[in-house]
Amino acid sequence: MKIPEARRDLIRRTVFERKRATITELANTLAVSEETIRRDLHELHQRGLVIKVHGGAIMPDRAGFGTVEKRRLRMAEEKRRLSQRAVGLFSPGESLMIDGGTTNEIFAEALSTHVSLTVVTNSIPIARAFWSAANDHTVILTGGELRLDTEETLGEIALRQLDGFNADHAVLGAAGISPTGQITRLRIDEQMIARAMAARSRAVTVLADHTKFLATGSLNVCELAQVTNIVTDAAPPAEFQALADQTKTEILVADTPANENLSGLL
Repeated sequence: MKIPEARRDLIRRTVFERKRATITELANTLAVSEETIRRDLHELHQRGLVIKVHGGAIMPDRAGFGTVEKRRLRMAEEKRRLSQRAVGLFSPGESLMIDGGTTNEIFAEALSTHVSLTVVTNSIPIARAFWSAANDHTVILTGGELRLDTEETLGEIALRQLDGFNADHAVLGAAGISPTGQITRLRIDEQMIARAMAARSRAVTVLADHTKFLATGSLNVCELAQVTNIVTDAAPPAEFQALADQTKTEILVADTPANENLSGLL
């Protein structure tokens, strides 16, 4: 067996035995550099043998890991386009509550480079995006029970902390937007966080790619009448647009790649 493959097999076995291993631990155990371990973990992650997490790796069947990685790749271009459309809704000095989710993670990366904001979130990736940006953001990460598969804090502690804030905006993801206009999620802990953010914010913006329209998650977060804006990548079905017109919810649609190319020629 080649030496790199032997080392990677040791890494895989170590992660499975310990359930979780950090890059530093693995580098010390195997007497190699942390950069070597990072490359090995990337290779093992690509093969599905371990799951990379911040600072290390875990075994792939723990807490549903792998599922979120697939969600991050699904509709990624659409999420990027709608995120770019959404950033113009927010002004310097405003405060935002942002809940977890792969769409909101991409949005956070886009918004973090634009303006200085106060951001309250229960998502570690979102907090990291704003904290790492060059802009002078104030970032508040709630405590609570850590959900490892999505790197969110959830539960009663997070809810109590959210209750202590008032924000200009809540930015929420959605599992679906039902035919009757309910913004929905799939898990009760996520539903409760989203509800708390919406209740403590002056305006509510929902980020949802076009596949979420007329789909229904199992748990209602809020009614369409409570939503100020929905930002999406393609126009919604006509019946949903009519419902949005009734509730005065604005539907903001990102430019298509063709429109973006054309605009560059004008």
